[in-house]
Amino acid sequence: MKISLVSVPAAELNVDALAVPVVTGQKLAGAALELDRAMGGVLSEMIVNAEFRGRIHEVLPMPAQGKIAPRRVILFGLGAHHDLDGQRLRSAHHELVRASRTWGYKRMAVMRSDALGEDTLKAVVEGCVLGTFERRSRQTGQAPERREIDEIVLAGFGGSREAEVLAAQENGEATNRAREWQNAPANELTPDAFAQEANRIAQRHNLEIEILGPGELKSGGYNLLLGVGTGSAKPPRMIRLRHHGNHGLAQANGAVLALIGKGITFDSGGISLKQPENMSRMKGDMSGAAAVLSAIDVIASRNVPLDVMAVIATAENMPGPSAQRPGDVLVSADGKTVEIVNTDAEGRLVLADALTHALRNGATHMIDLATLTGAATVAIGHAASAAISNDDEFWAVVERASREAGDRVWRLPIYADYRILLRSQIADLRNSEYGEAGTIMGGMFIAEFAGGKPWAHIDIAASAWNTNLELTTVLHGPSGAGTRLCIELAELMARGGTDSWPPTPRNA
Repeated sequence: MKISLVSVPAAELNVDALAVPVVTGQKLAGAALELDRAMGGVLSEMIVNAEFRGRIHEVLPMPAQGKIAPRRVILFGLGAHHDLDGQRLRSAHHELVRASRTWGYKRMAVMRSDALGEDTLKAVVEGCVLGTFERRSRQTGQAPERREIDEIVLAGFGGSREAEVLAAQENGEATNRAREWQNAPANELTPDAFAQEANRIAQRHNLEIEILGPGELKSGGYNLLLGVGTGSAKPPRMIRLRHHGNHGLAQANGAVLALIGKGITFDSGGISLKQPENMSRMKGDMSGAAAVLSAIDVIASRNVPLDVMAVIATAENMPGPSAQRPGDVLVSADGKTVEIVNTDAEGRLVLADALTHALRNGATHMIDLATLTGAATVAIGHAASAAISNDDEFWAVVERASREAGDRVWRLPIYADYRILLRSQIADLRNSEYGEAGTIMGGMFIAEFAGGKPWAHIDIAASAWNTNLELTTVLHGPSGAGTRLCIELAELMARGGTDSWPPTPRNA
């Protein structure tokens, strides 16, 4: 899909449809009001009479009746102004494009809302691209429900901003790529298939790549990852891609950012078997890995001036004859012993070894993304990712990246009181059954392997895939959560350097 900027007045655009954003409770203003006057006031009339309320995801097409050049006008809602953030703004444009594809529009225009004070170009472009996502069907002879849009033109966003449009389009496409990997059946996207995807990205950008199979994992002491994968006929992999972006540039301050992803391509729970209801969704337990792999593809393509590595620990968690058992004790790659209390708490195990691998390869800052705990759904729900961090300055940059990416995160506390819950009677740590604070405790387990380096943990167990059909203002299905956050984080670190990050208030 082509996205371009235009300086022509919206009413003169030769398009199938012209989309006009509406904020709940606000009158049309600026270019939208001029358009309304050209149409005889019908748009304002519909808003005043509450025929269109401007609620988020509300989309209404209407004929232009030859009064303006576009064939149709689409009113689409942004919701209330005080509720509007980057994520909802992207979501509104996502729904606009999905609906427009259903109606078969091939060329459409989107107006900038004069009601929004801040610049919205990035959010608008990314949202429109996200709306082109369609889960790839394996059905034979099935016609697609929605057709593709050939071109979107953006009116009122200014000129000479093509580079911004291109970057935002890449971010949206990267998120959609992560969504497609999330949705891939587990018999297609195996640990080895993940490694092949990583290899293609490495070849495309001439990146350093390392893929550890069972032999190398054993030699390196990555017993936690091996233990999770030992019940499957498909062996685990540790994948590391590295973009050497700073090349001694002073602004990077020698930082090496590691993006670390949980890549459980199918999670049966192992011997601690999950309930059969909804187990088919466990093909998405590699959503963190999908996000970091898609992110480093963009980071490398832009040659971001920062050293960035993507580390993916990928395995199947199956109850095979050689599967690890509750009560087993394993030695992690960094030497700590871990009692396996519950084999379904496997994500923190593979991430522990992944953090060690990142540290062995020079990481100075780390962020991990994982569909880690069911407790995250209880704690924060599908509308955001839960997070913890051991470093306030690093967290300030992660939070800023989250806001600029429209990829919500909310930090939970690490209380010293909880550390006692990690203790095992026979090992250094236990991997489960803490009794409370499940999302925090899962992250605190991983923190034990951060080596004191600045680190953040993003639990995307709920945000990666919205299964709540009543939560209609959050997009359903795979979301690609964390993809844009990782891209934005790398770019912020490259621009600012680790010593010059400004403090960011929690409620900014």
